Amino acid sequence: MLALVAAVILQQAAAGQVVWQAPAPPEPVAVETPAAVPAIPDWARSDPYGYERSECSPLVRGADESMETCQARVRSALAANLGDALPVGLAAGVAADNCRQEAAGDRYALQCGAPSRSGPATARLVDRTCETRPRALREGGVIWTEECRPADGSEPAEDGLRIRLGGDDD
Repeated sequence: MLALVAAVILQQAAAGQVVWQAPAPPEPVAVETPAAVPAIPDWARSDPYGYERSECSPLVRGADESMETCQARVRSALAANLGDALPVGLAAGVAADNCRQEAAGDRYALQCGAPSRSGPATARLVDRTCETRPRALREGGVIWTEECRPADGSEPAEDGLRIRLGGDDD
């Protein structure tokens, strides 16, 4: 019985019969509707830079979106919602190199260049060897003092913080 079914199938395939199907109807052309203005929270209107930082934080945006893509998305949403009130630093196409100095009365002025670092140079750390010894006072009693010297045997520096915790230190 199985051989008979196989022979019938082979005969039909060998006969060269072609089955035509009606052509598929054309797909409808999608008409693009203007994108709706993305909603932003009310606080983003008063602090657009903070809104951009919060939305593009690596903890919020995730690994699938780059920082540049996130900034472009957030800045376009801010531009659509704020219009002329959008700060110049958040306008689309503003390069990071094109910044401006702080202007009088501008709440969103940018600082150009690296921040200045003013302060003393870091002190060189020196290994020390310290000994704690008892010391007798004139009035009677004993206090414990600590003497520290550089571990390499050089002369100790006289600068540094000294705190007297009580008693006469003669």
